[in-house]
Amino acid sequence: GESVTLGNLEALTKKFWNNVNEGKLVRPFCAECETSFFSPQILCPACQSENWEFQESSGNGTIYSFTIVHRPPETDFPNPYIIIDVEMEEGWRMYSRLIDCDPLSVQIDQSVKVVFREFQGRVLPFFQLREC
Repeated sequence: GESVTLGNLEALTKKFWNNVNEGKLVRPFCAECETSFFSPQILCPACQSENWEFQESSGNGTIYSFTIVHRPPETDFPNPYIIIDVEMEEGWRMYSRLIDCDPLSVQIDQSVKVVFREFQGRVLPFFQLREC
């Protein structure tokens, strides 16, 4: 992978955001131990190798955990909104928002898929229930 120093952390996430802007969800994948992880780090958290590259994810996962936020930090946020911890098919996890879903119907282990939406001037990876 590209050599990254602690002073140049933006380089760690640049390819992630470039892919998001193209409608693709990627995650770091270690060439040494084949671990998928998130968020991008200088070293693989499993084997400490620097030999990792971004690989595309299927975008499918299940809800590992969630919380419903009733007091948003800004008026642009819906009220309430749902933060989910997603267990992705490839064995890595990420946090995001679940959209287009009644907060009272959210359950752990529900199947979700990534969708890309603009929010506050940038495209972000959100999730929807796969049954929707």
